[in-house]
Amino acid sequence: MDLRSHFGFFGVSALTIRLPAILIAAATLLIFYQLMRAKLGPVWATIGLWIMMVDPANLFPSRLDWGPTVLMHFFQAAILALWFSYRNKPELWKIGLILICFGLGFFDKFNFIWLVLAFLIGISLCYPDNLKHLWVSFPRFARRMALITVLIVLGAMLYFTLPLLLHFHPPRAHTAGLEVKWNGLVTTLSGVAVARFIFGSSSGMIPFAPFWLIVTGCYLAFACLFFPMSNDEARETRKDGFFFLVIGLLLFLQIVITPQAGGPHHYSMIFPLPLLAFAFLAKSLYTQLATENLRRLAALLFGAAAVSLLVVNVHNTAGYLSHFRTNSHYSPRWSPEIYTLSRYINEHGLEAKSVISVDWGLHNQLHALAPKKLRQRMHDCWPMFKNLANQNQERQAVKLNYVFPEGKTLALAFAPSKETFPETRQNFLASLAARPELKSRLVREFWSGGEKIYELYEVVRSPHGT
Repeated sequence: MDLRSHFGFFGVSALTIRLPAILIAAATLLIFYQLMRAKLGPVWATIGLWIMMVDPANLFPSRLDWGPTVLMHFFQAAILALWFSYRNKPELWKIGLILICFGLGFFDKFNFIWLVLAFLIGISLCYPDNLKHLWVSFPRFARRMALITVLIVLGAMLYFTLPLLLHFHPPRAHTAGLEVKWNGLVTTLSGVAVARFIFGSSSGMIPFAPFWLIVTGCYLAFACLFFPMSNDEARETRKDGFFFLVIGLLLFLQIVITPQAGGPHHYSMIFPLPLLAFAFLAKSLYTQLATENLRRLAALLFGAAAVSLLVVNVHNTAGYLSHFRTNSHYSPRWSPEIYTLSRYINEHGLEAKSVISVDWGLHNQLHALAPKKLRQRMHDCWPMFKNLANQNQERQAVKLNYVFPEGKTLALAFAPSKETFPETRQNFLASLAARPELKSRLVREFWSGGEKIYELYEVVRSPHGT
């Protein structure tokens, strides 16, 4: 989340970082509750709300916003709620708000386009009558402008995404097949991926609950598809369940075909679509059942599934929180030692011409914690060091002259085996060894839990260096 103006006014602290995320997540849950209450009734909505409240896919990002997931879920919930409100009472201002939410969804990440495409395809397949009514409700001029706008947006999407898909393939992208990405989805929705991301371990957590939730949702979809629906309410609820299922499937397929995708912040976009699909399809079958005995049996089965999911979510959340008490080991990018490093940089950074981060995962945190005077001297140089070995000698010299001006530069790097991109540290040290005009020394090491996490180097370029 880009909250620089917020931090500039209130300062950087645990409260100012986490409180906005918590409030946005609470508003998101409230929106989903109102959506379910309007379509399923208060009992089903309350059960769904309790499951979401303790779901690791909701709790972890809203307490530790390690990506733009909280704001993304908020706009996702607003778009879905506005669409169902439009279907209930067609008003064009609701469509306008949906478009605004789509625009704000690109606030930080372009991959919000996945939700846009999935939503448009979903309403085309599941609600063609509503889409036709919306189209004819516009004046002819507005329709033409809308068509032109859609073509422009599609052209821009192709312009920006095709080069990425065709020419940019990150390391090991060819190994990230369907099985790997399916495992990434399941571990993200269960909270396992986030625990591994922060602590490097997910011991004690149960990873398979999202798998069975998705499988059960698919079985319910087949049952609804072949079960005759004479009840109008059941048919309408079934349509809504298929809508959520289609959006979730399309989101996952887009992640699969995108080589750069695969992080927990990507897969978390699918939350809470599997739960919504399960709830709506289950309610559809429950409504259609004719006899009281069958309804009681269905209520028992669906209730048992809901309780099981609730228990697993509580267990995984408790397992995640237990790491803070029992595990002194953190992933290097999330080590509490960053505060010690930040204090040292804030005390000595102004003595240097610049403070550079050699690897990914250092600059943003240190920059946020630094005083204003120092921020202007801080630079994130990991992309340059990552690709430095692929440049010729002349281009290397130009880039190194820029990164290391005359005078003293402080360079921050992860310790060996702790790097995000190992080549960044290798190229950094190789450039120092190959250029005699750059005098360097290891100033300090930073340790946490018996492990070396960070290294701080002092690099001095002689005024007579070339």
